Amino acid sequence: MHWTLERLLPAFDKREHHSRRIDAPPERVWRGLVDLRVGELAVTLGLMRVRGGPRTWTGGVDPGAHQGVDPRVLEWLPPREMAADPPHEVVLGDIARYTALRPVRPDVERGDPEAFAHFDEAGWSKVVMNFRLTPEGDGTWLSTETRVLNTDPATRRAFALYWGFIRAGSGMIRRDVLRAIAKKVAGGGL
Repeated sequence: MHWTLERLLPAFDKREHHSRRIDAPPERVWRGLVDLRVGELAVTLGLMRVRGGPRTWTGGVDPGAHQGVDPRVLEWLPPREMAADPPHEVVLGDIARYTALRPVRPDVERGDPEAFAHFDEAGWSKVVMNFRLTPEGDGTWLSTETRVLNTDPATRRAFALYWGFIRAGSGMIRRDVLRAIAKKVAGGGL
């Protein structure tokens, strides 16, 4: 089965969409996407340091570093890859209680599109996001969409409050990713 946002989460409570045109063919933009490292995301790292509190402000803990390794963004994001159609689209998903101080996840195989699609236990938020590459002339439109579905009314209300606090930062992170890919692709080497 070909998994897309529409198949994984056709109905949703919240949605966010961002896009950017990049002057390169989809194959180069795709390589930029899959090779993008957390260390290339200046705005994102700044936001993660704010969220991480004072111990991260002076460089004590780098939210992007794991034992000196700069991870790939697609492997670092909480949503895990569920489907990919290179160089057209990658779809990521996650189920969690995002409104908790430290998000917790149900006992469901992360990255399994079937388990994600059929999960409906009350008290959880299902998040799906993608990166879609659409050729246009000699360039590519790179877009990302995020959808959230809460599994019951109480969770929907709690998430709406949470969304009010994080939505601006979430948008900044997504625009940072698009900007960093465009910069990486424009810099050659891909």
